[in-house]
Amino acid sequence: MANSFSGLNIAKSGIFAQRAAMEVTSNNIANANTEGYTRQRAVMSSNKAYLIHGMHTSTVSPAVGNGVSVNSVEALRDVYMNAKIVNETSTNSFNDTSNTLLKQVESIINEPGKVSIADELDRYWAAWQDLANDPSDTSLRRNLIEESNSLISIFKEVDSQLRELQGKNYKTSQGSIENQIEDCVKEINTLGQYIADLNREIARSEIAGETANELRDKRQVALEDLAELVDIDAFYNTKGELTVSIGTHTLVQHEYFKGVSVEVKNGELGSTVTGSKNGYPEYSDNPEVATAVLDHTVNLNNVTVTVSQVATAHSQYSFLTYHPLTGPLSDFGITSGSFVINGRGFYLDAEHTTMKDLAKTINEANLGIEAHINESGQLIMNATQTGIANQICTADGTSNLFRTLNLQDQRKAQDCIFNFGNKEYVTSGNEISDVVQGVTLTIKSVGVATMDLRPTITGGKLKALLETRDGDIQTLIDGFNELAYTIMTETNSIHRIGYGLDGETNRNFFTYYQSGDPSNPYKDCIANMSLETFITSNLNTIACAGGSFINETDRLPTFNGVGDGSNAILIAQLKQTCFFNDGKSTFNDYYNEIVTAIAAKSQKMENELTYSTNIMTQLESQRSAQAGVSLDEELSNLIKFQHAYNAAAKCVTTIDEMLDKIINGMI
Repeated sequence: MANSFSGLNIAKSGIFAQRAAMEVTSNNIANANTEGYTRQRAVMSSNKAYLIHGMHTSTVSPAVGNGVSVNSVEALRDVYMNAKIVNETSTNSFNDTSNTLLKQVESIINEPGKVSIADELDRYWAAWQDLANDPSDTSLRRNLIEESNSLISIFKEVDSQLRELQGKNYKTSQGSIENQIEDCVKEINTLGQYIADLNREIARSEIAGETANELRDKRQVALEDLAELVDIDAFYNTKGELTVSIGTHTLVQHEYFKGVSVEVKNGELGSTVTGSKNGYPEYSDNPEVATAVLDHTVNLNNVTVTVSQVATAHSQYSFLTYHPLTGPLSDFGITSGSFVINGRGFYLDAEHTTMKDLAKTINEANLGIEAHINESGQLIMNATQTGIANQICTADGTSNLFRTLNLQDQRKAQDCIFNFGNKEYVTSGNEISDVVQGVTLTIKSVGVATMDLRPTITGGKLKALLETRDGDIQTLIDGFNELAYTIMTETNSIHRIGYGLDGETNRNFFTYYQSGDPSNPYKDCIANMSLETFITSNLNTIACAGGSFINETDRLPTFNGVGDGSNAILIAQLKQTCFFNDGKSTFNDYYNEIVTAIAAKSQKMENELTYSTNIMTQLESQRSAQAGVSLDEELSNLIKFQHAYNAAAKCVTTIDEMLDKIINGMI
């Protein structure tokens, strides 16, 4: 039941409520330019009415309102819109970072001296062509050396810059991708810990049933900052507690935080990001049988690999009854003439070639064979690559070399056989990257291994860094190394059968190179690319002459003199020979394919960045329309609440005058 002062209480509640509404409005205006601030409003409701009882009231008493209360201060937050922005932030950041990195790669390819590898290749072949016209001209020989060194220099310059950007071997280089990955992981862990701390503060602040709007705004900003770095899954439980996951790793669960780390298995593989305590992830429950390396883009869940046979490399040895096996090969009944190894022809001067010389010739031919002489003087040949497709194939020509050597198998070549899913695969090597896109399997022994192929990093800036480093840049590096390796190998192959001005033959032009990695014969070729020292110190050793068979009974060609440029012509003609893409592409074609692929990827990422940026702009605009502060609207509200406040104050004054009349005027 109301008393004589109930009117004052009603008016007082109006004053307090309108003042609270004005304070909320003032707070909105003050934070109009605060990042992540969500507009708030005072939620008012009328108090429970009371019944009027009096002398003349009816049986059913009328109800009169009892003023107003501010139940809560509500933030106009759209959880669904925030979730969409978080997801799109990761996509936009991935596109932005990828686009930036690919633009850097394009500038590296095009920048050095404003002369491309293709330009230097043309000059290299032209130098051989010019020399073929006048093989005895010292200036043309010097020009060939200079053009060859220019080609080597631009290969090394591009390769060095790409590797420096990649950062695997330049980890401390500021701005390298490896450096950026480490910075990203540090920032992820900092934000993760910050979100966990905010979760704790929010939980404590909301124990009494209130909503910690400002803390929730800060958490949302941190969540969006985290989404820029890495793709995340964020969800709230019934209590409003937040859990944040990165791929398969739970980064934040309520107030608990578990960070991620950068793990390096070896410098060649580079680093990966994982939440595992076991270091570099093997993605296998039986790493002694098989392991996998991901390119941070695939998500295959659990797969099982059953290995029934591991690939092995072919190994042969010479079986001769003569001991000790020293001196020229002719001492063992081997005749001079031609022989073939792995499809490549050679000439043998048996009277002046020892078993050790033969091993050196095989090694320097880049045949995928490592040859050496054991303690008994026997020739041992080991294929550097595994599988039946890479077994050693030898044949006699006009020489009886291999028939006399009586080669025996020390270890036969065999392919790797394994089941992946419901299909059996047979491959020549134990490193398999073409079975599942984005996954490189390493087969180690016979057995069964189950792998959880779900990467930790699935989006954001970090994914772009990892994917560009291990994908686009590494593909480019491998492509340029294959290009350089093929130039060296094919030039040497022809150069060895030619003659210098001194009449000598069987000499390389480029320094012999063998990577030592059976799965990648081109690896680090450019870093070791150089001309033979005897070529640069003595121009007469450049083998321009091809020689000829003067008599039908000749077993070796004869030097024709300084005017013979037939061998230089053969090397110059390599320019038009198709060595790549199953015999479909020349050197220049292959280079253009490599560069075009990067340019196309760069253009694609630029288009996707434009699209995702437009989506982000649209989403931000929609959120701002609902949750952002409009100064015009807030000023309008401020006037509205001010008038209501003044009116409530007037009610207090009026009721006070009435009470004064009753109390003092009726005496």
